[in-house]
Amino acid sequence: MADRNRIFPIKASDRKRLAIIGIFICCCFSALLAQFYKVQIIEGEEWSKKAERQHFFVVNEPFMRGRFFSNTKVKLGHPEKPQPFVVDIQKFHLYIDPISIPEQYRNDISNQLMGVLDLSINERLAFREQFNKKSRSRRLSMWLDPQRCDLINEWWRPYCKKRKIPRNAIFFTGDYQRSYPFGKLLGQVLHTIQPQKNEVTKQALPTGGLEYSFHKLLSGKQGKRRMMRSPRHSFETGVVIDPPENGADIYLSINHCLQAICEEEVEKGVKLCKAKSGWAAMMNPYTGEILALAQYPFFFPPDYQTYFNDPILIDHTRVKAVTDANE
Repeated sequence: MADRNRIFPIKASDRKRLAIIGIFICCCFSALLAQFYKVQIIEGEEWSKKAERQHFFVVNEPFMRGRFFSNTKVKLGHPEKPQPFVVDIQKFHLYIDPISIPEQYRNDISNQLMGVLDLSINERLAFREQFNKKSRSRRLSMWLDPQRCDLINEWWRPYCKKRKIPRNAIFFTGDYQRSYPFGKLLGQVLHTIQPQKNEVTKQALPTGGLEYSFHKLLSGKQGKRRMMRSPRHSFETGVVIDPPENGADIYLSINHCLQAICEEEVEKGVKLCKAKSGWAAMMNPYTGEILALAQYPFFFPPDYQTYFNDPILIDHTRVKAVTDANE
């Protein structure tokens, strides 16, 4: 019992050892504080950006290109409601995040999507290759209507939930596609834009006509939307950090009713005379305003590639009343 209560003297070597351990702990703590200061204060902004790139990404928020409107005030009693010759309708592009899709499910997912999209045999091979890319964003299909997107979502949501695949491994981005309520009406004058946009400016590429002449006015400004990469957050729900600016609308002096009448009469005249083509212009003699500018054979803007790839049909895309010399 006496030995247990006995106090042993602290030797000088013990004090020295304790001092060394204390200094070592202080040095480690100081190094930890220095590293913490470096990461949080000096390099804080850089590491924050890296973290955001891992969890967030920014996509372009599309704008609506300017529209062309008919002159509805050409005569008293005519409808005052604006009548657009061309409008933008919302469509969607289909994307996948290949890294988030487990390899054992890639064939099944690609086959399901190909069935909904009705792809040809040649298109199916290129389609399937997109799933093997080491990328977080690969575009599979363009210009899908909302109904087809709903079909894909109805299949995908229970499928990914059952197999514990991130829901945003398949996602859509919105865009606007040119549409023509009056079909071929005023086709040569208006022209259209290409489906592929400029990769740098993200602006549409006009094929000619008024789309080309007023391109700067019709063009808008892309916005930006920040999205989160997370199984619990869908890509469709993001925060707009820079709202888009739509292009300017242009109101023409041409009236859609008079234009339709002129086109019908020019077609009848050309067929009656067995001519190759014909055109007609209707002008207000008091103001010089062009009320109609018709031409036959017609040009349907959405089929511009068919016309441009044919040396004979491409002649029908020009406004001959303006470009050709006449006696």
